[in-house]
Amino acid sequence: MKWIVIVLLLLPFIFFPKKIFGALGLLVVIASAIGGFFYYQEWSNKKASEAVSISVNYSLSYCDESSPLKITINNASDKTITMVEWNISAHQTGFSDDLAAPGYQIYSQDKILAPNARWSGCVTLPKFKRDVENVAGLAFSVKDKDVVFK
Repeated sequence: MKWIVIVLLLLPFIFFPKKIFGALGLLVVIASAIGGFFYYQEWSNKKASEAVSISVNYSLSYCDESSPLKITINNASDKTITMVEWNISAHQTGFSDDLAAPGYQIYSQDKILAPNARWSGCVTLPKFKRDVENVAGLAFSVKDKDVVFK
């Protein structure tokens, strides 16, 4: 039974090779164009996302005690940002252990930022894995940045 199906599938290649191979070639070209389009979109978004920088600093002069971390988002890309999400890591100077509890809090802001625009605001401290005596002495940084473009 299987051999009948195989023979029926191969018969067009025997009787109409130019049309079948031409159609297969056209399908390959179309599939390559579609794949290239999606690859370019992904590459373009990744490049634009790399041009967006987020800095985090402990700043009681800019922020209040309930939200002491100053966040600055700089859009150096050529695309408009509609939303940014990120996590914050906290390290003691000279140590590699991230004191911020993993997966506890995802920070976000949905301010629309045009190309070459900047936004600053204040956010709360992340939840820590253990008690921290000198929060102001920690080195804060951004990890797991996710940028959504218009």
